[in-house]
Amino acid sequence: MAIAGVLMKAESARHEDLKRELEKFSGVSWQQDTPEGDMILLVEAANLKALHKICQKLEKLDGALGVYPSYVTTADEQ
Repeated sequence: MAIAGVLMKAESARHEDLKRELEKFSGVSWQQDTPEGDMILLVEAANLKALHKICQKLEKLDGALGVYPSYVTTADEQ
């Protein structure tokens, strides 16, 4: 399994809409907002390739300005 802590830069006007969209993603959970209004997410996937695909889809959401993994682990991946 691959797990990532991700910072999502977001348009402030679309912030709540983005949170609702994130609920549709399996393996993605909103953790908290930064003081600057960005979102901290936890993303879990079967492997790194699947994690990368999820992050690419997150980048395409309306209101997302950027998706930046800050921590990635695959400790139990074989």
